Amino acid sequence: MTNKEKGESAKLQHHLSLLKEEFVKLQTHCNDLERRYAIACASGGDINANSFVSKLVSTVSGLFDQELYSDIKVKLSNRSVPAHRLVLASRGEEWGSLSDSKELDWSKWSPDVALAVLKWLYTDLADLSRGDTFTLDLMRMANDFKLDGLVSKCEKALMASVNVKNCVRFYITADEINADALKEHCSGLISAHWDDFTSEDFATMSARLLYSMFKSKTGFPLHAAVRLNREDVVFLYLVENTADVSTYFVVSMLTSTTYLLTVSFV
Repeated sequence: MTNKEKGESAKLQHHLSLLKEEFVKLQTHCNDLERRYAIACASGGDINANSFVSKLVSTVSGLFDQELYSDIKVKLSNRSVPAHRLVLASRGEEWGSLSDSKELDWSKWSPDVALAVLKWLYTDLADLSRGDTFTLDLMRMANDFKLDGLVSKCEKALMASVNVKNCVRFYITADEINADALKEHCSGLISAHWDDFTSEDFATMSARLLYSMFKSKTGFPLHAAVRLNREDVVFLYLVENTADVSTYFVVSMLTSTTYLLTVSFV
């Protein structure tokens, strides 16, 4: 690459970075408008700060991580957080029996991620500026509890930061939790740079998912599997195409036998 090409590439990267920043700003503004619209709909168009719905939303937001009115605890790996059954029940149904529980055990998740989920339940806000890994983990946890609103926020944020280096990782996670918009976005980028990927890029991808990708992006999935040294994908191909493979070998054997017989009689 010449110096001129490097300069142009740097300019494009800078321009892309600026576009991503603007996208994040617009996304934040859009989220705020959606929240205001929801309040307006719930209050019959009255979004005055003194309206019942506005005060209710403000009160619930203020109860995050507060002992006031708390009637249940959420156990994180590093501490216990006061919570409120009413808020949890209004946000989802995947908490188990709230009426019989004194504590919800969230200790298997990262405390930062778990606390971010809890904060979103109260405030409808999520800090998605803490890196892609954090956002991916947040999206996974939100999906476990079927918090579609939070999953959607994370998905949109990740779509803004997808690049060639992370698109395969994002694609894997999107497939795991059925985040179709993110998966489709990553799929397009993978297709555009298909020949640039190596076996290391797909090392953590399951054989099932990789085989499905090979079939959709190349007319020769077996060749692709061999090129990337994925024996597990080759096995899936052979299992799925047993009849075709068997026929191929039979035809090959017959052809070879016919040739040998012909030569022997000459």
